[in-house]
Amino acid sequence: MQEDLTFEERERRREWNRSPLKDLFLRIPAESLEIILNKAIDKPFAYNLSESKLWNSRRLTSIVVAHVRHARSDYDKLLAEGVERFEARDQTKDAVWKVLREWCPWDDSNPCLERCWKATLIRPEERVAGVWDPMDIDDESEFEDDPMDID
Repeated sequence: MQEDLTFEERERRREWNRSPLKDLFLRIPAESLEIILNKAIDKPFAYNLSESKLWNSRRLTSIVVAHVRHARSDYDKLLAEGVERFEARDQTKDAVWKVLREWCPWDDSNPCLERCWKATLIRPEERVAGVWDPMDIDDESEFEDDPMDID
């Protein structure tokens, strides 16, 4: 669900999310940062001070993981060739992880990063039945209005 925002509100939300994203991904290229900020706003998502730092980190990291998979790997090409979605993710996982580690070099940030990345590799049927994972960022989510539905 995309909100109809004024230019000023979009810019305010972009700046609200910019600092946390740069904290998590110190080396993120400017072009990717702008694309990810747009996606965070379009979902809509803004860093939420009433939630834990881990909760916010997982949401932002999930958006980054999806962006890297689409923009920095052969994922979309594999899908176009008819490769099944999770097989395409498996085939591109090393390339995605390499970029994520380049953008987030700190070891103390990597448990959240690695968990978000690994969550995208697990098929829905392999997850615990009936439990929604906020890192489930696929378009095939069974949960209506899934805020992380960004593929």
